[in-house]
Amino acid sequence: MEEYQKFTYENGVRLLVAQSAHLHSVEVVCYVGVGSRYERADQAGLSHFLEHMMFRGNARYATGPQIEQAFEAIGGSVNAATDAETTSYYASVHPDFVDEAIDLFAVLLQTPRFEGLETERSIVLEEALSDFNEHGDDVCPDNLMGRMMWREHSLALPVIGFPQTIRQFRLADLRDWHHKHYTPDNLVISVAGPVDPQQIAATVGKAWGQWQGCCHGAALPYREIDQPEATVRTCWVRDSDSQISLQLAWRTDGRQSATSLGLRALRHLLGDGGACRLMQSLREEAGLTYSVDASLEEYAECGCFSIDLATEPEKLIPVVKILLEEVERARQLVADDELQRVVRTGLYRLHFSRDNVEELASRYGWGEISNDMHTLSDDAKEWQQVNPAMIQQAAQQCLTPQRMFFVCVGPWRQEDRNVVEALLQSVSGDTDGLV
Repeated sequence: MEEYQKFTYENGVRLLVAQSAHLHSVEVVCYVGVGSRYERADQAGLSHFLEHMMFRGNARYATGPQIEQAFEAIGGSVNAATDAETTSYYASVHPDFVDEAIDLFAVLLQTPRFEGLETERSIVLEEALSDFNEHGDDVCPDNLMGRMMWREHSLALPVIGFPQTIRQFRLADLRDWHHKHYTPDNLVISVAGPVDPQQIAATVGKAWGQWQGCCHGAALPYREIDQPEATVRTCWVRDSDSQISLQLAWRTDGRQSATSLGLRALRHLLGDGGACRLMQSLREEAGLTYSVDASLEEYAECGCFSIDLATEPEKLIPVVKILLEEVERARQLVADDELQRVVRTGLYRLHFSRDNVEELASRYGWGEISNDMHTLSDDAKEWQQVNPAMIQQAAQQCLTPQRMFFVCVGPWRQEDRNVVEALLQSVSGDTDGLV
């Protein structure tokens, strides 16, 4: 049995339906192909701001609370999210009311009223200001890392934008952004749960089939940034917190690259779950942190592999030493028993996702909008092909000093910074520090 069915309408709308008769809820998610990497610096945060404004009322429901009540009446709640490449709107609803949910999303995305601009501006500003301390310094490691890693490219822009750009957005900007990007050919609807695909297809045709328009926007292409050979770039920001937040990251080659699968396995090996290497070495053995995570953010043609943790200021140096030791260890071949644990865990999670309508709808919807479709069967076959050489190659090619970046935020001491810079220099031959 095929994992999903795809329908394409004359106006360009695409529908993916994953039928799961054994489940008891339905997930509906609508992906729009626009995010922060489509923005110029003076537009930073526009996609995210528009996402907020979509809930300020539409042609059928005049206010945000009325929209919320309409979704709650069919057994669910509605939410949305913006990232670098997409904006998504999603809701879990009772199977008896999936047609109503599809209709509600059609009204929501096609007919915004754009009212309450100043109120929403205040809300978004509150969200954005949480990244800054009392001195006005940006203390969000993700923001700092993005600006250092991507420099002048739009990937360096925070999804939420800057306070100064949020304050200057006008209704005309929002209407124009909606007109350019919220179009039939730039929309993917994904539905997962105990549904009839043909019935869903008919409902989408009625609700979305007459929508007209053509996308006029495009993501800004990324081109490799020249940087001095064997240089680690660092960023240090003082903050009055009780802990130091660290992020060690590397620029990678994107989701279509030959190293993508190896990096995904490496993420599991290093920083995913209590048995991972970093949790064992930094927490269980050394007691230096409560938790540590590794993450892999992959875009169409580039990406970022990062390690994040928080620790007390006096533990900064031993933490960095262990991190660098584990990175070096990752460049060696993985033992078979450790590899099998990683592979089994990945396969089990794939199997478990068959019982999660949110994961199913997101998998197929995101795969379609990003032109990177992976079915559960595809991923299972790939995961079974992971081997020690594949992980080693990914680590040796991507986790190099030439691609390395380091962010430290908190009450760090200058003498500790000097030691850390020396440690980084020892693996790279040089550092380029920013304050």
